[in-house]
Amino acid sequence: MALLAVAGIASATVIQHGNLRVTLLAQIQPLKLPRKSPAPIAVFLSGHVASVDGSVPPQLQKMTIRVNRHGLLQSEGLPHCRLSQIQPGSTDHALEQCSDALVGSGRFWASIVLPDQRPYPTRGRLLVFNGREGGKPVIFAHIYARQPFNSSFVVVFGIKRIHKGVYGTELTASLPKTLGEWGFVDRIKLTLRRKYRYLGRRRSYFNAACPAPAGATITPFTLAVTSFRFAGGESLTATVDKSCRVKE
Repeated sequence: MALLAVAGIASATVIQHGNLRVTLLAQIQPLKLPRKSPAPIAVFLSGHVASVDGSVPPQLQKMTIRVNRHGLLQSEGLPHCRLSQIQPGSTDHALEQCSDALVGSGRFWASIVLPDQRPYPTRGRLLVFNGREGGKPVIFAHIYARQPFNSSFVVVFGIKRIHKGVYGTELTASLPKTLGEWGFVDRIKLTLRRKYRYLGRRRSYFNAACPAPAGATITPFTLAVTSFRFAGGESLTATVDKSCRVKE
């Protein structure tokens, strides 16, 4: 879920340690952004966790994403969803209950681990909702698969504001808490985009600006850093350094 992994032309970020490899690919639109005031954007993401030798990779346990403070999540006035409305339930049920809180959609690929059997590959829909939990804003990633049996899960991303430094927002999710021993998600493709109106004004859930210095129209800067912790204690961290262009 690195919200601002690329500005401009998409390029892959690959991190590897030993037999474990994580690949991230992302792009935002539009390609040019205002210098100061964040503007609405759409974010296109894909991610893949794999083992170099083709064996089953360890289960991802925790993911933390820190987004540059020039990227902004804005949910004021946007309807929110409750976990009980979408879990358990199919994709159709989740949309029936919370379509007005939808902020992204895509697909996922996973492996189901059953006792005394080889991992079973499956795939399905992935929906992302603006949510509330314990009175605090969260992001719900709803996963639904039909094979080998109907299954639904929700990965909850906590949202924390960071008041100092390069990063302004931190997203954190615990996957084993959600998936248990069911298996692991190893690939996603996702589009994040939501515009809405509040108090007569146009708003967007996802926004970004290009922090180029005065006189420059293009600048490199650190967009996000993503940390992954896997079963067995292995950890990987990717810092995504890209460039953006200023909308004149």
